[in-house]
Amino acid sequence: MVGVIIAGHGNFASGIESVIKLIVGEQENIRIVDFLEQHSTEDLKRNILENINELNCNSYLIFTDIPGGSPFKASVEVSMDNENIEVISGTNVPMIMEILFDRDNEEVEKLKQRAIETGKKQILSFELKESKKEKEIKIEDGI
Repeated sequence: MVGVIIAGHGNFASGIESVIKLIVGEQENIRIVDFLEQHSTEDLKRNILENINELNCNSYLIFTDIPGGSPFKASVEVSMDNENIEVISGTNVPMIMEILFDRDNEEVEKLKQRAIETGKKQILSFELKESKKEKEIKIEDGI
C-alpha cells in the first residue's frame, strides 16, 4: 500500500485530514504533519521521517501546501534519500480523494500523476451569465 503524508504550514494538514474524515471516514496509512510556528525546519523534517517510519509502507506520496515552502523542501529532502517517495505541492482535497481507494493496486508514480491531473481539473470558477432568452425578455419588457 502507498502511504500518504499530508504536510503544510499551520493547520493545513489537519484541516485536509478533517475534510477527508468527514467525507469518506477514517482512512488507514495516512499521517499529517502540521508545521507550526514553534517548529524549526529540523523539527519538520524529523516529523515527516517519523511518520513515514510509523506507516512502514512500500512507498509514499507526500502532499504539501505551498511550492517551495518549508514543508515542500523538507519533503523533497526526505524523498532524495528514498526512491519510493514522491512529493506534490499545491494540494487540494479532490486530488487526495482521487487516490485513496487505489493505493493497494497502483504504483506511487501513477498515483502521483492521477492526483496532479485531478487537482488541476478541480480548480474552477463560477460565473453567473444571463441566458439569451432572459436578455430578449428584458428588451421586450422595455427593461
